[in-house]
Amino acid sequence: MEVRDPLYGLIEYDDKEERIMNTRLFQRLRGIKQLALANFVYPGAHHTRFEHSLGVMHLCGRIGRELEMGEDIIKILRLAGLLHDIGHGPFSHVSEQIMDKNIDKSILIKYKAHNAHELMSIRLIEQNEEIKSILSEGERNNIITLLQKQLKRSIEKDIVSGPLDVDKFDYLRRDSYFAGVEYGKFDLDKVIESMVPVELGRDGTQLGIKEEGIHAIEQLLLAKYHMNVQVYQHRIRRITDAMLVRGVEFALEERIEDVENVYKFNNGSDYLSHFIQYDDTTLVHAILSKSNGWAKKYFESITNRKLFKEIFDVEINKGNFDDGILLMNARDPSNDQMEQIGGRVAEILKVPRELVIIDRKSTSNPTFKDYRVKIAVEDIMVKTRLGKRKAFADVSEIFSNPSVDPDKEMLYIYAPLDSITTHDKRQDFIRDTREAIMGIIKEELA
Repeated sequence: MEVRDPLYGLIEYDDKEERIMNTRLFQRLRGIKQLALANFVYPGAHHTRFEHSLGVMHLCGRIGRELEMGEDIIKILRLAGLLHDIGHGPFSHVSEQIMDKNIDKSILIKYKAHNAHELMSIRLIEQNEEIKSILSEGERNNIITLLQKQLKRSIEKDIVSGPLDVDKFDYLRRDSYFAGVEYGKFDLDKVIESMVPVELGRDGTQLGIKEEGIHAIEQLLLAKYHMNVQVYQHRIRRITDAMLVRGVEFALEERIEDVENVYKFNNGSDYLSHFIQYDDTTLVHAILSKSNGWAKKYFESITNRKLFKEIFDVEINKGNFDDGILLMNARDPSNDQMEQIGGRVAEILKVPRELVIIDRKSTSNPTFKDYRVKIAVEDIMVKTRLGKRKAFADVSEIFSNPSVDPDKEMLYIYAPLDSITTHDKRQDFIRDTREAIMGIIKEELA
């Protein structure tokens, strides 16, 4: 059996994979957009976790065959690729920002999960009755092992979740395709052809690359950087993500049961059953129909595309924060300091404090310093023509230069400016208030 995909042509699948695709659990992914509300600025970006998961499954099988792995291993790789995102909540990684705050770290340690969505994937593969009726306990355990953090590296683990995993390959190309941009393109065929096992001694075996694949990996890393700057961290994308998070937080404060069913994690089977009832649309409907407070205000603004504006931005560095204590506090402000800044900025803007969002981001070239999207250059090993093992940064002419990968921390402030009706007047207002807002930030962080 096969299905047509815009990136790979025909993707083949077997009976077991089809049964998984047809479960209610997997079909739910059709309602979870890959890039949350990126379609507000890239209208074509309506693609979902459903087709991404099919693509990851396909690439798992392709690399497994390239490395001449056994059929049994390839089957598990494909199933792991198919199910790797099954635990995503509404609006994908936006949900994860909230869930991570509400999950006890001991639970993540117990299940060897990096984050909330990986924990949910592991628990659903373990407990979901539809999945249990299709996969044996041994198959489920093998899949979970590939999704969990492990002390030792392995080729199979690296294919599914590693520095050069197929998840990154697919989302870069798929996000680029549906956003209608050229930035995410790289030579996938050359990358796959260049893959080779690299022995790490007591630390296991990792998926590395042959020396002739260095330029293809450089292209991949630069594609990731450009996608981060132009798509993942686009101003409108940052604002909509921040509005979604703040709106959900207000809904949790209102104790809306539907929202708690998604974000108030507990380790029972009832929670899992409730969690999988929600996708992007059902969450928005629940908040709009049941909130009587700020959550409703936020989600009405989102659905009507009455988006907040970027009022202020500043890079957190020694140039802008030239006092040592000031710089330290800017990098790690207390909740009280954030509240004081937000309150005083709200007074300047003449809006309620609840409608001011302070958003801190940490970015880096060529990768976003975040476990969700990071490509760990330092963990990529190259096997030279002479059989030597070298770190990628030591053999890449581009990425051996430390200045290529500077950390960049940013602070943004978003708020509505509905009273100012024209773009030019808004820009004048933002420019005129910049010095006052910077003064407030420094006073509160001093």
